[in-house]
Amino acid sequence: MKIGSVRFRTVMGRQRNDYSKWSEEALRRAEWEADRFLSDNEAQIRENLEAKLALLDRLVKGLGGKPMSLDERLDCFARIAEVSGTLEEDAKGFFSLASEPVVARLLAKSKPR
Repeated sequence: MKIGSVRFRTVMGRQRNDYSKWSEEALRRAEWEADRFLSDNEAQIRENLEAKLALLDRLVKGLGGKPMSLDERLDCFARIAEVSGTLEEDAKGFFSLASEPVVARLLAKSKPR
């Protein structure tokens, strides 16, 4: 599963687990797996995010370069929106991957039994 791929974002976006039904052990394992995944793929994740930031930087700098027609400016703004949207999706996906099991475990501990 390539980190920067559309497939990864789709899998991340659709993955919704009902953690309330998971045991403490399963939640700890999910938390451990998320931590391991993020650690094992740290360089690839960083490179993916840096590539998107570099593209955003080029697009924004392009707005101040040569004169542009309205259509060219609109196209540039659309591309900025698209790239920034994928950056946001990736960041939220990685955040959810790691935080959901942690939060679920904390909530399970706080519930009166």
